[in-house]
Amino acid sequence: MLDAVLLLVITFTMLFTTGMLCPPIPLQCEFPAGISCYEVKLWANTGKLSLNIRQGTGKTIVVTGVSCTQNVSQSYASSSYISYDAIGGSATTNVTIPSGSFAFIADPTSATDGINNVTCTDANGNLPSDTKIIGAPYTGRIYVRYTEMDTNLTKTTTGTFTVRYEA
Repeated sequence: MLDAVLLLVITFTMLFTTGMLCPPIPLQCEFPAGISCYEVKLWANTGKLSLNIRQGTGKTIVVTGVSCTQNVSQSYASSSYISYDAIGGSATTNVTIPSGSFAFIADPTSATDGINNVTCTDANGNLPSDTKIIGAPYTGRIYVRYTEMDTNLTKTTTGTFTVRYEA
């Protein structure tokens, strides 16, 4: 009897530590109409974001900044933090995307400063504690600031996403 109980405890411990008893977390990335996620990856250890979007606003846009955070305040969406300049880029960092096209607006493997430094943070601007755990989930928002070429209007769109940290 004691052997059977011990075997059950060991079995459940193994299942729990391997994640087999944890329900799967659906991966998702959604923006309002006009912008869609094509490819998204969150790098373990660094928390750096890789994001390839498709834009279908009907206009050519110039992306001037991307921010990835768990901060959900209204004031954050209009802040100056959503800028490639704020994370080591410059005016030449901006990404022009014609309507119907795809482009990486965040990519840690890029040689372009700013684009290669978009880091996903907690609500306080720090790396989440589970960043080093491959497979750990991250749920947050992606703020994308862009300017429409023909109207010169600057807009910020907010996407939500849930991903897992990858190697």
